Amino acid sequence: MARQARTVIPGQVMHVMVRGNNRETLFFNDDDRRIYLEWLREAARQFRCAVHAFALMPNHVHLLLTPQNEDSLAKTMQSLGRRYAQYFNQQHQRSGTIWEGRYRSSLIDPDYFLRCQRYIELNPVRAGYQSSPQDSDWTSFATHIGGNAEPWLVDHQYFWKLGNTPFERQMKWVDFVKEGAPHWEDRQITESLIRSKPWVSDIYAKKLFKDTPELTQIRHRGRPKKINSLNSVR
Repeated sequence: MARQARTVIPGQVMHVMVRGNNRETLFFNDDDRRIYLEWLREAARQFRCAVHAFALMPNHVHLLLTPQNEDSLAKTMQSLGRRYAQYFNQQHQRSGTIWEGRYRSSLIDPDYFLRCQRYIELNPVRAGYQSSPQDSDWTSFATHIGGNAEPWLVDHQYFWKLGNTPFERQMKWVDFVKEGAPHWEDRQITESLIRSKPWVSDIYAKKLFKDTPELTQIRHRGRPKKINSLNSVR
């Protein structure tokens, strides 16, 4: 079966997930997690990807990033994947692949950016590993509420729109994440990611994919409301 073409457009946000082979563990300790993030930072800088958010789960990783060139995403993930796999096998005295095939990716509508970032940073809570996002040491939530855990992360323009000062943005983000997401929203994000389809509104799809409408043919029962003002995030 031919590989499904990825939808990657320079300057457009991508939600990316990579899993361990057969859902096996990818991170046995904090050293594993720290070195993965360090090599993510280096690969993203080298191949020009702005990383906005992440969640390191025991057997998979979620990333939210913006590739600057058409091949930025692929080169970043390939470099990171090869480097970490070699380290992991040597460190834990194993051999063979550690990844479950290719990474999954979904292009994100800018108006849905904050919802996707929330989805990622709530992943440990949704999976039952933590009771609140503040308890998660290995997501970007700490950075976005002023912890400066990963200062190399790049805030998206929609995150900047949350407030005029860092404190305002941090408080708005805390409130928005605490609200949680409706089940249908989580389902849409997950389905789009698993099928490597864009998560975009009908209006944005017509604008961005007017010549290739088949790229967005996942039909949902509902569509998220736009987050286009500070009053939308309380």
